[in-house]
Amino acid sequence: MASKTKKIILYSIAGMVLIGTSIGYKMYNKEHFSVSGTRPSAAIAAIILHQTFSTDSTTAKNTFIGDEANQKIIQVDGEIAAIKEDQQGNTIILLKTATDGAFINCTMEGRTERINAGSKIVLKGICTGYNFDSEMGIPGDVILIRCIISN
Repeated sequence: MASKTKKIILYSIAGMVLIGTSIGYKMYNKEHFSVSGTRPSAAIAAIILHQTFSTDSTTAKNTFIGDEANQKIIQVDGEIAAIKEDQQGNTIILLKTATDGAFINCTMEGRTERINAGSKIVLKGICTGYNFDSEMGIPGDVILIRCIISN
């Protein structure tokens, strides 16, 4: 009886290891999601994008934010307010909106040469949400990640 129980436990552990290895292998070899090779699901001006999030965030989330399995790429055009660098060394482009102190915050993935504050630009990226603090009266930024300059 003890021998039979040991075999069941051993086969169960071997099965779990095999399943875990298969899942790990599949995740490791998963195809990388590319912003540059994907058509945008929406094209919008920076000013309109910010107004949409600040007036009706539920509709904006449903329209512009996807889930992990279904990433939504949006194309945003606007005027560059500033170009910054974050702590990881990524270039951040802030696009102007109609609200003072509020921006479309775009973390760049691609090249960013030959861009200057005050110039017009068209970017593609993944919208992750809207950050704001109503208690402190700080206007919110719409956040885009993995942005590239669109042609």
